[in-house]
Amino acid sequence: MVVYRRLEFRNAGIGTRILGLLAALVGLGLAIVLIVFAVGVALVLLPIVVVAILIGRWRWKKMVAEAQKRTGPRDTGGPVIELDYEVVDRERKP
Repeated sequence: MVVYRRLEFRNAGIGTRILGLLAALVGLGLAIVLIVFAVGVALVLLPIVVVAILIGRWRWKKMVAEAQKRTGPRDTGGPVIELDYEVVDRERKP
């Protein structure tokens, strides 16, 4: 047989009620402090991340430009080789 435990405040004295209220207030206070701390960290880290992304994009574009200088443009305008092809069935013998 399963016995479920219930928390009943009908029989609790004034001290127990005050203790429960203080525990709830401390928990709520800690949650608010955690949210404020998280927002503060986010406000500090946001500009750092934006600057890192901008520097990364600048360096990426610089590397791409250098690579294009070394290899030349992709479309050289050279001759196009055309060919005809035929699909061969594997079951068909030549």
